[in-house]
Amino acid sequence: MRIALILALAGLAPAGAFGAEAPAKNWGDQAEFSLVTTNGNSKATTLSAQNAFGWTFLPGWRLDTAFGGLGSKSQETTTAEQYFAWEKVAYKLDERNYAFEKYRWDRDRFAKIAHRHEISAGLGREVWKTQKDLLIAEAAPTYVNEEHIGSPRDVFAAGRFYAKYARQLNSTAKFSQDAEYLQSLELAKDNRLVTETAVTAALSALFSIKAGYVWKHDSLPPAGARKDDTVTNIALIASF
Repeated sequence: MRIALILALAGLAPAGAFGAEAPAKNWGDQAEFSLVTTNGNSKATTLSAQNAFGWTFLPGWRLDTAFGGLGSKSQETTTAEQYFAWEKVAYKLDERNYAFEKYRWDRDRFAKIAHRHEISAGLGREVWKTQKDLLIAEAAPTYVNEEHIGSPRDVFAAGRFYAKYARQLNSTAKFSQDAEYLQSLELAKDNRLVTETAVTAALSALFSIKAGYVWKHDSLPPAGARKDDTVTNIALIASF
């Protein structure tokens, strides 16, 4: 009887263990890194790194964070230095609509930005969604506080408009286009535009390669800075 009972329990235990499905993964992380060096007639080094983390911590609630930086040296002279960090919490109102808050910090020494703080809260919607396509749009009132290098601080209220389109080109490649527009509510000619065009191709289950082009436009830049900045980048991405 004792042996029969032990065998019966042993038979039930694996059935329970293997029959239960593993819990769905509710987080993801991507690390992106690129390094370009030249040595000969010219000496230059450009380094870019960033990390993005997303976590669905409660049903309908999602946290996204990212941080990174870019630096460039030519002939032992620093020619670019940029850092950023942001967080975003979103709550799904229904299948396609969501509410969110977002905070972002930037520093760009060569654009004369010592510290830039941007806080917004608004609404977003999945405008178009198919198996291969996704178009989202967001709108939000925004507060901006910029500490400039060598010129007065700029503090203003603004309207923020953001859109992103992504298309799965095939089983391993994806195209994406982001655009963010910021309009000052105090001065009509004060506006900012940031766009990013990217193509990402998977190399394996873990690694991908990304080619991207970023354009930043500031209609009223700080004294000594240009209105336009562009970055062309090819990076290796590790996804976890």
